[in-house]
Amino acid sequence: MAIKHETEEDRWAYNCEDCVRTVEIGGVTTHLVHSLGLDEVDAFQQELFWPVLEAMLRGVRIDKKVRGEFAMELQEELDKREKFFLDVLGHPLNPRSPLQMMRLFYDDFKLPIQIKRGTGKPTLDDDALTKLSAREPLVRPLLKAIAEYRSLGVFLSTFVKAPLDFDGRMRCSYNTCGTETYRLASSENAFGSGTNLQNIPKGVEAKEPEDLELPNVRKIFIPDPGYTFFDMDLDRADLQVVVWESDEEELKAALRLGVDMHLLNAYTLASRNLPPLEELVEGHPKYLDWRMPYKKERQLAKSFIHGTNYGGKPNTMSKAAGVTVHQADKFQQIYFSRYPGIKRWHDRIHTQIQVHRFVTNKFGYRRFYFDRPEGILPEALAWIPQSTVACVINRAWMNIHKNLREVQVLLQVHDSLAGQFPTHLNDWALRRMKEESLIVVPYDDPLIIPVGVKTSEVSWGDCK
Repeated sequence: MAIKHETEEDRWAYNCEDCVRTVEIGGVTTHLVHSLGLDEVDAFQQELFWPVLEAMLRGVRIDKKVRGEFAMELQEELDKREKFFLDVLGHPLNPRSPLQMMRLFYDDFKLPIQIKRGTGKPTLDDDALTKLSAREPLVRPLLKAIAEYRSLGVFLSTFVKAPLDFDGRMRCSYNTCGTETYRLASSENAFGSGTNLQNIPKGVEAKEPEDLELPNVRKIFIPDPGYTFFDMDLDRADLQVVVWESDEEELKAALRLGVDMHLLNAYTLASRNLPPLEELVEGHPKYLDWRMPYKKERQLAKSFIHGTNYGGKPNTMSKAAGVTVHQADKFQQIYFSRYPGIKRWHDRIHTQIQVHRFVTNKFGYRRFYFDRPEGILPEALAWIPQSTVACVINRAWMNIHKNLREVQVLLQVHDSLAGQFPTHLNDWALRRMKEESLIVVPYDDPLIIPVGVKTSEVSWGDCK
C-alpha cells in the first residue's frame, strides 16, 4: 500500500516488514502442508516455478506482417457492422455500451427484459442476445450483427493487438496457483504487455456465405529461425480419467483402441447392440457405414454424455441436449445401466464430500469444500479429471525441461504444450517428447494418456 509522502526509510521499513511476515507465513504453511501429508505435492508445485519462469522469460516470436493483416481485416469487418447499425437504426450504436444497448432494446424496442442469473440485474450479454434472437425474429439480423461486432472486437483488441515487448515477442505472466484445478492461469505480464496466452483462438470458419469468419490467431505465433513449432496435446484427457475412475472395462478398451466415443455412446443411448469396437475407429473401412445413419444421435450423445458424466441431472441435461426431461431421464437410465461404474463413481464422490469435505486425485492433490455440501457434486466430479490432467501435462513439461534442453516449451494450454525445437532434430525431438510425456496416473490399473504432436515450420496455427 502506498504511503503518502513516503520517504526512502519508509520504503525500507515496508519491504523489511514484508519479508519478515512472508517468512513467518511460510513457516506456518510448510508445517500445515507436512501435517496434511502433501509434501510431494508441494515439492512438485514449487519446482514447477523453473520451467514456467523460463517460458515467461523467453516469450514467443510474432509475425508482425500477418498480425497487421489480421488487424486490417478485423477492422474492416467492424466498420461494415458500424455502417449497418447506422443504416438500420438511423444513428450510431456502440454494442460495448450497456447503457446504449439497454435504451435501444428495452426502452425503444420494448423487448422482454432479460435478467442475469446470479446478479438479478437486466443484461444484454451473449446468452440474452441468443434468447431474444429466438423470440423476436424481426430483430434477429441486428442481434446477429451485434454478436459479430463483439466477437470481432475481442479478436482485435484482446488477441491481435495485444502489446508486444521491446524485442517484438509476446510474453505473458503464468500463475501456477491461479486455479483450484492446478491448471495454470495466464494474463498480461508485469510490464503491461502480452495477454492470456491460454486462450488464443483457432478461428471460426464460415459455414454459410453470410456467416462471420474469424482468423486463426495462432498463425501470428511463429518459430525462431532454424526451429520448428510443435503443438503436443493429450488424447481425450478428461474422458480418460473419468473412465478410469469408473473402472468400466468396455470404455477402457474403447479408449485404448481409439474408438469414436461419441458414436459408441450414440449406439448406447439408442439401445442398439454395439458394433465390434475396432469398426468404430475412424479410418476403419466400416467406420462410415456405422456413423452415417447415426449422425444426429452422435451429436446428441456428444453434448449429453459429457454433462451426465459430471453429475448433470435430467433437468439440466434436457436443456443442454435439446430433449425433454423425460427423454433425458430415460437416456441416463440406459447409460447408467450399461455403465454402472459411472454411477458408482458419482456415489463414491458424493459420500466422500459428505464425510470428509474434500476430494482427491491419484497424484494426491486435494480440493477442500467449506460450504454446505449440497449441490457441489458436479463441481467435485469435474475437479478430479481436470486436476489430474493438469498434473499429467505439467509433469510432461517438467520432464522435457529437465531431460530435453534442446526442446523449448513456450506455451502451456491446459492439456497441451506448444513450443519449438531445432528443425534438424525433428525425428529425435518428436520421439523423445512422446517418451518423456508418458506419465503414469497411478490407478490400480495404471493409466497413461496418449499424446499426439503436430508440427509446422511456419506457425503455431499451421501445425498439422
